[in-house]
Amino acid sequence: MKQLRKQALTVSSHAACDQGSGQSGGGSHSLQAQNSHVLQGGHVLLLRLSGSGGFVPVSLLSEAADVPRRSILAEIPGEQRPAAVGEGRMHTGNSSEAMTRPSMIIFLLAVWFQERYYLSMQRTWERAEKPEGTKEKGRRRRLRVCVATCNRADYSKLAPIMFGIKAQPENFELEVMVLGSHLIDDYGNTFRMIEQDDFDIGSKLHTIVRGEDEAAMVESVGLALVKLPDVLQRLQPDVLVVHGDPAALMNVRILHLEGGEVSGTIDDSIRHAISKLAHYHACCTRSAEQHLIAMCEDHSRILLTGCPSYDKLLSAHRRDDYMDIIHSWLGDDVKEQDYIVALQHPVTTDIKNSIKIYELMLDALISFNKRTLILFPNIDAGSKEMVRVMRKKGIERHPNFRAVKHVPFEQFIQLVSHAGCMIGNSSCGVREAGAFGTPVINLGTRQTGRETGENVLHVRDADTQNKIYHALELQFGKRYPCSKIYGDGNAVPRILKFLQSIDLDEPLQKTFRFPTVKECISQDIDHILETQSALAVDLGGTNLRVAIVSMKGKIVKKYSQPNPKTYEDRIALILKMCSDAACDAAVNLNCRILGVGISTGGRVNPHKGVILHSTKLIQEWSSVDIRTPVSDTLHLPVWVDNDGNCAALAERKFGHGRGVENFVTVITGTGIGGGIVQHGELVHGSTFCAAELGHIMVSLEGPECSCGSRGCIEAYASGAAL
Repeated sequence: MKQLRKQALTVSSHAACDQGSGQSGGGSHSLQAQNSHVLQGGHVLLLRLSGSGGFVPVSLLSEAADVPRRSILAEIPGEQRPAAVGEGRMHTGNSSEAMTRPSMIIFLLAVWFQERYYLSMQRTWERAEKPEGTKEKGRRRRLRVCVATCNRADYSKLAPIMFGIKAQPENFELEVMVLGSHLIDDYGNTFRMIEQDDFDIGSKLHTIVRGEDEAAMVESVGLALVKLPDVLQRLQPDVLVVHGDPAALMNVRILHLEGGEVSGTIDDSIRHAISKLAHYHACCTRSAEQHLIAMCEDHSRILLTGCPSYDKLLSAHRRDDYMDIIHSWLGDDVKEQDYIVALQHPVTTDIKNSIKIYELMLDALISFNKRTLILFPNIDAGSKEMVRVMRKKGIERHPNFRAVKHVPFEQFIQLVSHAGCMIGNSSCGVREAGAFGTPVINLGTRQTGRETGENVLHVRDADTQNKIYHALELQFGKRYPCSKIYGDGNAVPRILKFLQSIDLDEPLQKTFRFPTVKECISQDIDHILETQSALAVDLGGTNLRVAIVSMKGKIVKKYSQPNPKTYEDRIALILKMCSDAACDAAVNLNCRILGVGISTGGRVNPHKGVILHSTKLIQEWSSVDIRTPVSDTLHLPVWVDNDGNCAALAERKFGHGRGVENFVTVITGTGIGGGIVQHGELVHGSTFCAAELGHIMVSLEGPECSCGSRGCIEAYASGAAL
């Protein structure tokens, strides 16, 4: 660490010498890779400010002596707010491909993140070396939380959290950083709505370089990187809260909103990159949570909160003055559910097709002849061309259209919830609009992969005006059941509680939960001494049994209780027995629990962990999601299946079925079940009842069976029948 610091100081001194000599970078805006005599080993990211000359060290990357010595030199205009840039391009190494602004933000800020990590580790070591009496005390009384917002869209998600933080001054200290399109006239100077909400903006960073191509995006990132360090040093936040879009990143503990989600743009790559750098995650849906777990994020640092915007959304969408809001934006003659809200953004990876779809959408809306509120696109590459298309078609002067740059979120809620239809590719259509049952037409691929309700009609290949027009005919004026896929209105309290639980004394370095891979040749004493195990849970008609089972199939210890008769008591007992067994395994038996397997009578969907239907032997046991509560309690993967299928799997793994391609198992107890293995694979059947052998009817006039039918094999030969 001392060697790393020495290198950084060496580079700083050379930078000072360069500044003193008055060297100038000229007017070029390119990023160049070249050899550097400054470095004595390792990589340093340097920025040259053209207005002042000299190199400013930004980040120390590595100490790899075997890597060729080089630096990346960035020439940045010295002005506070640069004018449009047309010729700038970025190169790393020998590549000539231009990088987008979001990608560059992640690249450069990840570098900054690494340096701050090294420095924080050095401070940790220095504190550890202090005498006992001089060590610093624990965490501060209040948690300093910085919220970074870049545009109107992410502010709608962050504002509820900001209000919640502000309402608890005894627990939190709020800092607000505003940058990006919030500060651009063409996009409505939306920072004013933050001030109208009575938030003090601690920092305003003008980071947008005028221009609509990739070069301007790269220049904007470089400008942001020059300005961010001063803000970071001044604010010194404990936690940074960022939205899932490619916006901003700081080298402090990061709480990432909406990580794990999937869409059809380059935002996916950036969102997942932020997730890997973030320390804590507040995700909106169960699928997003599972994606983060699949990305090896620590389950204990992931919280399923729902979307924060739903807190305001669900409480404020029914206002008595909603018609006044509609009339103020669309005219006094407009009726409820008799207008359209249109919002289309460019897809940065397919700008040409985005412009084509936008033009076709405008043509279809003109032909459809309904009053339409159309919002300007966001600031991504291609937006200026969209605006030119809009003006070429005379949309701003058309009597049926109202073109606006910004609508306050509270009013936008009213406009969307009472619209006859929403059209475009905004995430608002697939997320917020579903909470009202508003019909939505989703154009193109920008939202591919998003979870949607039945209110969304996808037109992914929007190649003709007629196709979009037909979609308008199908959707306009309809109403759908309200969907709460993205939240229940209680996200903010969960997030604030999550923030309060953060231990600032924990190491900054993350740990990842990688899946089990083939063991390496070297060994660890803990692995030699402990037993790799799983929890087995068996829900029978009479007893509830839990066992600790080794990876070789040996039962280490088992526990048994009578199976309760009610759903609530049964779930509570399962969670208690599993928790007690896991604790016993770790404390007394030196067993490491890797997962949980649950077998139960009845028809089970193993893919979702849901018990679809059960007989009278296990009461109140139909349409039950058993996987979720067990997984949330133990933070372990959980597999659920029918008890007969589990018996077949056990025979295939440890019993007489080893090496046998095709066989059938039959189990008898309180009921009768079985399992079928064909070509080495378990057969479930399309309705998950392929081996319900006990419920094959042998007599129409036979005794009543627990399934409700008569004359089943189980009614004659099960333990209960006998």
